[in-house]
Amino acid sequence: MARTKNNDTVAVLRAQILRIERRAGVLAHDAARLACGATKIDTHLSGGLERGTTHEVIGRGADTPLGYYPTRWIATILSRTTGPVAWIHTGCLDLLGEGLSQAGLSPDRLIFLPAAPDRILGLSEDVLRETGLAAVVTDFDQPLGLTASRRLRLAAEGSGQTAFLLRRASRMDDTALLHPTASSTRWRVGPAPFPGGTAPVAFRPGRPRMHVELLRHRGGRAGEWIVETEHAPDHLAVVSSLADRPVAPTWIAPPASLPAAGDARP
Repeated sequence: MARTKNNDTVAVLRAQILRIERRAGVLAHDAARLACGATKIDTHLSGGLERGTTHEVIGRGADTPLGYYPTRWIATILSRTTGPVAWIHTGCLDLLGEGLSQAGLSPDRLIFLPAAPDRILGLSEDVLRETGLAAVVTDFDQPLGLTASRRLRLAAEGSGQTAFLLRRASRMDDTALLHPTASSTRWRVGPAPFPGGTAPVAFRPGRPRMHVELLRHRGGRAGEWIVETEHAPDHLAVVSSLADRPVAPTWIAPPASLPAAGDARP
């Protein structure tokens, strides 16, 4: 029964892919690698993420269950591709179209495929065997073992499709997210701490930052970066490290000449 439902879903997916390709006239695979949009990170990856394999992305801290920054990271990478993107998910999907557009990924390119929790990995494997997609994103909070992750990677390698496994967990300290899998890379993405450990303020200058960690890189080195998020087409910029100078002030003090609250004159 599960396989029959998966086949029906794949058939619908094929029809949607054809409609999108005819309307937009795009090619799904337009580069040898998937660029992340930040030069330092792409250089570290020898040009970007490898296509035709699986990449895990997990949240950091409170973003582990929410997945805001991991979603932004994936959307930024996919913004540099063309073609439809299959977004497989369980439960209620909480994607914000405006946020995806700011990251450069048009919501019109997304094909949403809901799945039951016990069928999402099987459906992902079936979809990865298809062609004509820019990528497949699987958004789930189920355990991922070596056998299941190996099947997903082999399916991606066989078709040349690229998969992003957006893994969530209800607990911030869920160690299951760090168990060994067969994915080519594993990323942990979350909000970057403010300089000096200060609390956020309403009128902080500058762009939002996120903390990007490459925890595992098959055949390569791990890495860690603080990245400023920008609206498309600028995308991302790695923040330069400090060099023998203090951290810049993180808040703006009010001028001494301003009257105290309640003393303002008309």
